[in-house]
Amino acid sequence: MDARTAVPQMLDGLVELLRVGRWSFPVEALVGADGTVAELGRDGSLRMIFGRGRRVRLANGEEWRIKSSASGRHIVPIITSPAGTIAISGPLPAKRSYGINGKDWGYFLIPLGHSGVRRARLWAVRRHETEIAIIDDRHRTIESTEPIPVAVAVMAFTLLVHGIPGEASLMPERD
Repeated sequence: MDARTAVPQMLDGLVELLRVGRWSFPVEALVGADGTVAELGRDGSLRMIFGRGRRVRLANGEEWRIKSSASGRHIVPIITSPAGTIAISGPLPAKRSYGINGKDWGYFLIPLGHSGVRRARLWAVRRHETEIAIIDDRHRTIESTEPIPVAVAVMAFTLLVHGIPGEASLMPERD
């Protein structure tokens, strides 16, 4: 199946990111009301930037990798499959805010509430101005009000953990 013409895997409702293993695949799983949506391998910035990437296996058996790519002066996470790129992310001109884009869809990941020295614990996934999902970083859950691509959930958790190196330099500086 070609990544450019495939219908994206969707998730809806409450989905949890659970720890299911320690060293061998899978280490984490996205689990919803209908069962496991995706299984994820070991996480790590060095693995994504310099190595083969983080392994992701969807419920239908399709394999993805979370890797990195240069985008301007930033190193951004991307999700790839053997057929091509599934999703790419990028920083927005606001602190800890990101864009997550696929071929036929685009979403924003923005922090809700405090985003200073401490990490924000609640995040919103928006399409245009419509808030369609809430991510609780403390409990590692996503609750969506309408279906969103699995790639958005996987990329969102990747961005919450790793961010984008150098993103703070996008903020305007005072003289």
